[in-house]
Amino acid sequence: MTMQCIAHRGGPGHDLPENSLAAITRALTLGCAGIEIDVWQLHGELYIIHDHRLGRVTNGNGALWTCSREQLDAARLENGEPILTLQQVLELVGEQCLLNIEIKNAGATDNVIQALQAQRAALGGNLEHILLSSFNHHELFRAKQLLPQLKRGVLLASDPLDYAACAEQLAAYSCNTALVTTSAELSSDIQRRGLKHWVYTANYSDEWQYLNKLGVDAVFTDQVESFMAHQQDYDS
Repeated sequence: MTMQCIAHRGGPGHDLPENSLAAITRALTLGCAGIEIDVWQLHGELYIIHDHRLGRVTNGNGALWTCSREQLDAARLENGEPILTLQQVLELVGEQCLLNIEIKNAGATDNVIQALQAQRAALGGNLEHILLSSFNHHELFRAKQLLPQLKRGVLLASDPLDYAACAEQLAAYSCNTALVTTSAELSSDIQRRGLKHWVYTANYSDEWQYLNKLGVDAVFTDQVESFMAHQQDYDS
């Protein structure tokens, strides 16, 4: 089975801002299996940005939680786009591919699920293409309580002594592990538990080759076009 491509932070490549409308649109055009975005709840809005500070990817400055609503709305990415909101991404992606929403700050899960349910009520369809992930496993437990049928992805930055046991406890769909701490033993344990194994963030062909040998299910990558070309050659 071929590894699937998940556009990490929308799949910016070398030329587009991460978590941008332009990057997500291109990833959709390329036909990736999934798109991953990062969500912060701030001032009652769900903003799409990875870092806890504005400076690296926007012309703004300061920690997100110290910024006013006006500062967040005025910040611009390198291509002039404002910071996206979850609603904008939901409208853009629709059900074209899987959408992995990574919850960044504590307490955001309730509002994310409310937004998902409102979108479903307005447009119909289902939430089969949505997966919530987080390093904050309390947020994933909250999601399990609120909407148990929603897919959950447990994020791991380490190789725990009990491997993927926490993912099983959360009735997760996938275990999403860091490239640098993904061992053959961890991968085997994830697969043994019947979970999908997704790995972040792999951007080079030798990394993709390694993950192919491990038999992981999907890869988060910034380099969507290059990865998809690599996998086509690998599978042929």
